[in-house]
Amino acid sequence: MDAIRQALGQHKISYYGYSYGTYLGSVYATLFPTRVRRMVLDSVVRPSGVWYDDNLDQDVAFQKRFETFLTWIARYDAVYHLGATHDAVKANYYKIRAALAKSPVNGQLGPDELDDTVQADAYRDYTWVDHAQALSDYFVKHDPQPLLDQWGGFPADDFLTQNNYAVYEAVQCVDRQWPTNWAKWEHDNWKLYRQGNEFLTWGNVWYNAPCAYWPVPGGTPVKIQGKKGLPPILLVQATEDAATPYPGAVEVHKRFPNSRLLVENGGINHGVALTPNGDTCANTLVSAYLGWGALPPDRPGADARCQAPALPAPGATAKAGSATADAAAILK
Repeated sequence: MDAIRQALGQHKISYYGYSYGTYLGSVYATLFPTRVRRMVLDSVVRPSGVWYDDNLDQDVAFQKRFETFLTWIARYDAVYHLGATHDAVKANYYKIRAALAKSPVNGQLGPDELDDTVQADAYRDYTWVDHAQALSDYFVKHDPQPLLDQWGGFPADDFLTQNNYAVYEAVQCVDRQWPTNWAKWEHDNWKLYRQGNEFLTWGNVWYNAPCAYWPVPGGTPVKIQGKKGLPPILLVQATEDAATPYPGAVEVHKRFPNSRLLVENGGINHGVALTPNGDTCANTLVSAYLGWGALPPDRPGADARCQAPALPAPGATAKAGSATADAAAILK
């Protein structure tokens, strides 16, 4: 990143990072504090958990989001007919999963592909209506095509998918040393699974399992901390984010004492501002900071709060989030 800055002939850079990009930004801000003009870190990684412990945290948080999605479906049983209670919807989800295990759609969409599809619903709420309808069409109408469409099938260029995954592993596995004792992986993840976190736990294990055997040793991570010359950076975090749970933003806020923390109360989407979730309050605050450096006043705890937009409703037109006027008041 700093080589790119030099190549562009820029004395300082502005940076916007989501998810893993927040860790990358945190490292850059620590190593090159005087090279930062403005920086937004949205959906913030917990640096002390990189990466094994952060993945364990995800398993718990994703289970909670999955359960929230099931409860939401139950609220609209008159539309989806998948059950009028959370438990009924959950039971029917696992009936769908069992049916796909017995007879995958087109010989391709089985239980793992179903979980992959629904995992998106733990990242964001703006897929809920389409995914709930696809589950309903399969379960009630015995029509698998909508579910197949939502899954999307195997990519035409599988080499691109393989390359993306290889790069992911090559980065994750050497950012920091992962446990090399497989017994630890089994112990920790069986414990989480048996505590009721069955939705993502083992999928997360298999996705990251190469890091237990990666031939290149992991490095010593940079100690994330504010240093002289670093301007105030803006952290943006939804309270119910599953991929990067809320404590990560709190930790980074403490590590960068002059940072500002913007919290979206009740938000579940991974990626808060300048995304399809329509939170105009967060969008306005982030735009004001990037545009002319405006920041909320420094306060104990969270420096600013926006209320998350309402959850989607079947057939409803998406509404914008909190009013822009709220954001203007925050900046005063």
